[in-house]
Order: sequence, then structure tokens, then C-alpha cells
Amino acid sequence: MAFRPSKSKKNLQKEQGELNMKSMMDMMTIILLFLLKSFSTEGALVTPSEELRLPVSMQIEKPKKEINVSVSKSMILVNDQVVVPSVSDIPKDMMLITPLASKLAEFANQERQLEIDVGKEFTHQINIQGDEAIPFEILFKVMFTCSKTDFYKMRLVTISKG
Repeated sequence: MAFRPSKSKKNLQKEQGELNMKSMMDMMTIILLFLLKSFSTEGALVTPSEELRLPVSMQIEKPKKEINVSVSKSMILVNDQVVVPSVSDIPKDMMLITPLASKLAEFANQERQLEIDVGKEFTHQINIQGDEAIPFEILFKVMFTCSKTDFYKMRLVTISKG
């Protein structure tokens, strides 16, 4: 025997469900910000130019975000700013590359000042991107200049093979 529905239940109308757009927009914004943050931290830290072909190596360690010295076939750049416009202008008898040393000294002073002001540790690290066709003498002079300007922890950037 079935029970009759009460009069209060009989007069109820079925309600239409609605989506709350504000909460959905909040959710999509949070997802978008999360994706942007994850892409920006794992993005390419090294962007070689057309004149710079990095050598291939078996090393798989990713470069860290530090000061970049790029040595191409024709010029030397520090953080994408031309320091030595022509590699052929580097004196053969001197080990220190003077324009590069002055630019790196500026960066070292900035890092020391940040260490004093903010407490950010000066790591003395630098990334060197060298073209695979440059002579070893030039790369050695760049490394010597970096070490003389307090950047003695050098990483040579290569392309991972495999």
C-alpha cells in the first residue's frame, strides 16, 4: 500500500539549478596563474643567438639563472648587451679583456651591494656560452677575465645530447 504525498510536497515545484559564475571565474584564474608560474620557472634560461651554436655534451644539469657571458664568432655579450663588438679586436698579448672586465666589475659591485642591502648572497657564479667554433684562446681569456672580476664559479653552457 502506497502512501499519498502530503499536500506540502504536492505543491512544491522543481527548482532550476544555476551555476555560480563568480566561483568558476575564480577557479579558472587560479589555474591560469598556477600554469603561468610553472611555465616561467621551467622556461628556457638560455637563448642562443643565430651567431652562437653551443657545443653538444652528455651533461644533463640545467643552467641556473645567473649572469650570462656569450662568446659568439664575432662578438662578446653580457646579458645580451654587446661588450666587445669584434672578437678580432682582443689583443693577442693580453690575457685580460678590459671592456668585459669593467662590465663584469659593475655586476659584481651590484651583487655585493644587494648582499649588503637585501641580504641576497653573492654566489660568484656565471654562465658562459661559447660558440663551438671559437678558438680556445678566446674562451680561456674570457674565463680568466671572469675569474679576475670575482666570478670564479663558471658554468659552460652546452646543449644536452639525447
